[in-house]
Amino acid sequence: MVGLPFAFPADFIPLEDEPMTTPVLQPIQFEPPLQNPSPYGLFAATDWQVPADVGNSPEGAAVRHLNGVDFRPVGNYAGEGQFGIWPNDSCVGGEPVPNDMRKEGDRPVGLETFEPQVLWAYDECDLTPASQAEVRTRVQQILRLEEQVAFERQFSTRLLADADALPGVMQTATSFKLAVGYLEAQMAMTNTLGYFHAGAQWASQEFGLVIKSGTKWVSPLGHTWVFGGGYVDGLDDVIVATSPPYGWRDDVTVRTAIGERVNTFAAVAERTVLVGYEHLIAAVQITP
Repeated sequence: MVGLPFAFPADFIPLEDEPMTTPVLQPIQFEPPLQNPSPYGLFAATDWQVPADVGNSPEGAAVRHLNGVDFRPVGNYAGEGQFGIWPNDSCVGGEPVPNDMRKEGDRPVGLETFEPQVLWAYDECDLTPASQAEVRTRVQQILRLEEQVAFERQFSTRLLADADALPGVMQTATSFKLAVGYLEAQMAMTNTLGYFHAGAQWASQEFGLVIKSGTKWVSPLGHTWVFGGGYVDGLDDVIVATSPPYGWRDDVTVRTAIGERVNTFAAVAERTVLVGYEHLIAAVQITP
């Protein structure tokens, strides 16, 4: 059978030749796992305290540190004004005792009150259940990773203020090695182990001065290094030696709000943190 000839309809308008296009797929939406905070820094070095019991208030124990913390001197530091050496000439009598040999002294005054800091994180998205769950997770993760560095930067102000209050002018050193040597000597005179607060940029400056010991880094004589991300610009070229840091913090609280007219779900994660120390021993500025 012979096919009939094919003819287009009279009103048919042929299309111009167009290139074939392939539908574009959206990029893969990948969510990386949540990172853990660094095991180093001020929070890792701090001895966190159980909130004090303040009575029958169900929230009292959690917020007691909101009024600040005073560290009472207990004799660990600055005891040289209450100590002396008596020569062994008990058989010699009749002579008045020189004033500088009297067995007496004055108790040192403690540092100014350490004040708490409120650390917070914010996020928002739409009102869908998936977005609400994501917002809650994000604010807690943001706070978890940002709070230590931010607090270290703020804490640097207190470290430098207490360092400026030491007698005389701040010690200087032309190298990291000489700075560590000075701090080692000052700590040795207290007969205690201390904590060296420094920016993370100093951790790799000199081989043998930063030694791994278990889960922490220590100096040649065993003082704990506190290398903080917030100390990078907070302390800059200053290294500060303190007694052990102690801290108070409440649990993270997540507060949410809904804006129905603008289809918004917002959340804030926050908590109050306070860190302090009994005594600031010494500080040194590195000036190459």
